[in-house]
Amino acid sequence: MILFPFYKQYDSMQCGIACMAMICKYYGKGYSYDTLSRQSTATTEGMSLLDLKKIGEEVGMKTLCGRVNMSQITEVNSPCILHWNQNHFVVLYKVKAGKKYYIADPGKGLVKYSLEEFKSHWISTRSNGEEKGITMFLEPTPSFYSHKEDGEGEKKKNPRSFRFLFGYVKKYRRYFGQIVLGLIVGSLPSAIPSR
Repeated sequence: MILFPFYKQYDSMQCGIACMAMICKYYGKGYSYDTLSRQSTATTEGMSLLDLKKIGEEVGMKTLCGRVNMSQITEVNSPCILHWNQNHFVVLYKVKAGKKYYIADPGKGLVKYSLEEFKSHWISTRSNGEEKGITMFLEPTPSFYSHKEDGEGEKKKNPRSFRFLFGYVKKYRRYFGQIVLGLIVGSLPSAIPSR
């Protein structure tokens, strides 16, 4: 199994920047903390979800923020940023059978939580029998792949090339096995010799 790209926060106020750096790296772009920090208006008290949204949009991500219920969060198939313990940001990068939640926590590392553990850290509101937590979904746009990442010189004339497709291939990789199996099964009748 390929591990999710992980970045550690250097101080208690960098969790949001570290989360954004991890998601950018997941989609193939390496940005330093300094580069991402310049995009924000964070204060000495930290960063808000609005700051993170602005950074995401500056680097070419389509963002959507809001309160999400448990059934919606278990359907996630690409990494998203969660507001954790009401004072921290982490990345949810995988959900396994609605029972195991894989978190990239810039303060702790790559951590796996059970359903109850996950809920105790993420749930922020309970109303009408529904539990919800704050989430930011991010999806790369074509402009994400045209931005220059850190250390990218003038040598690259066409930064989009096939890297543009990489994000979409990565997002739907679990379906590629089904497609290949379908092609093999579909071509079997033509491979059988006729009499």
